[in-house]
Amino acid sequence: MIMKQNLLTSFLLFSSLLLILISCQSVKKEFGTQSKKVDGDFIENVKNLEIDNLNQNQLSKIEKEFIEIVQEILNCEFGKVESRIKRIISNEENNPFKYEYLKFLTYSLFFQSKWNELLPTASYYYDPDSVFLLAKVFSKVEPQELRFEKDVDTIGFSLAPNGAIIVQVIINGRQRNFWFDTGTNYTIVSSKTAEDCNLPILTKVKSKAITHSDYRVDVLPTYIEELKLGSMKIMNHPCLIVDDFNLKLQLIATKVPFEIYGIIGWKAIQNAKFTINYDNSFIIVEKPKKNQNRGNNFFWFGVPIVIGQIFDTKVLFALDLGSERSYLTYNVFNKINFPKVYEQTKKIGSVGGWKYNPSVVVPYFEFFINKFKISFSDIPTINLAKDYFFRIDGILGLDFAKRAIISFDISNSKFEITKY
Repeated sequence: MIMKQNLLTSFLLFSSLLLILISCQSVKKEFGTQSKKVDGDFIENVKNLEIDNLNQNQLSKIEKEFIEIVQEILNCEFGKVESRIKRIISNEENNPFKYEYLKFLTYSLFFQSKWNELLPTASYYYDPDSVFLLAKVFSKVEPQELRFEKDVDTIGFSLAPNGAIIVQVIINGRQRNFWFDTGTNYTIVSSKTAEDCNLPILTKVKSKAITHSDYRVDVLPTYIEELKLGSMKIMNHPCLIVDDFNLKLQLIATKVPFEIYGIIGWKAIQNAKFTINYDNSFIIVEKPKKNQNRGNNFFWFGVPIVIGQIFDTKVLFALDLGSERSYLTYNVFNKINFPKVYEQTKKIGSVGGWKYNPSVVVPYFEFFINKFKISFSDIPTINLAKDYFFRIDGILGLDFAKRAIISFDISNSKFEITKY
């Protein structure tokens, strides 16, 4: 993530932080040997979701199965992904997609919070400060349980000085104001909140979060016995503690005198359908109904991803409502020819410090999400250092949500716009 002049910036640490905390870094050791070289064009087409460009008659059985598993990822059917990949790893030692399958398996287990099953995959990765230490700790906590007191609930929200969505949550019976951020994987609590709400420190061994400005920030794992957001109640919710100073440092850097008690992250949000009406300051929280009017334009793989369209080309945007503005990534230039761009250098900050970031600015950019044309003027670029397998073409931030009424339901792979 970046920082806030935008919210992508304002928080996180936390997207950067937390995607580092689930990212498969570099392969530490291999299992078996490759039977053949992976076709780079094939992989690139899949990563860009340009699967229709592939000649199905020329694909091997192994390639067709790979596409089938990718489709299950797009449908967020991670139980199916897990079982198929475990079979492949057990029976096909020389499968040419073994590295990709290990990454798929790690993300699938993470999404399902199967902490115990994540641990055996750790031996395949160099993982000095990511998900596996946390998995070891969270595996000792009672499994998370989700309850809905009502199938549909409407909650109001307030705004931070920079426009961020702030919702009221109840943590172990105590009310707190948290940022609502789809771009952060774990829920974050400040050290003061952790103390006030009697959250246990599960280990004194600290993990390191790498911020956008390349600083490392300490985090400690904990869990919330009972977290309530409207009528949605989450029991035994794993989360991370960040020192108050690091959160306040964000505010000092942006000169916004506003206290942050915590952040509601994706691990809490993924379990419900949300509709955000920014103009009228309310969020509808719904218990998802599986396979009811299923969509095909929204999935999670390290980040929640919205699939849009430019003519016959798919474009993939990470949904990050913790970012004050939207961005393009450099991958989009591989898909679309922009006749006019200009460059500028911006001061980008995050927890721990600042750096100057050169950026290409596109004067005008438009694409479609379903029937709605989405347009941006003077949209800058950002460099995504993380590899999410799929090629991310941009980030949809809070400026997008301010102009629209949006709904997202990861259980049904569905992203909707009812007003823009």
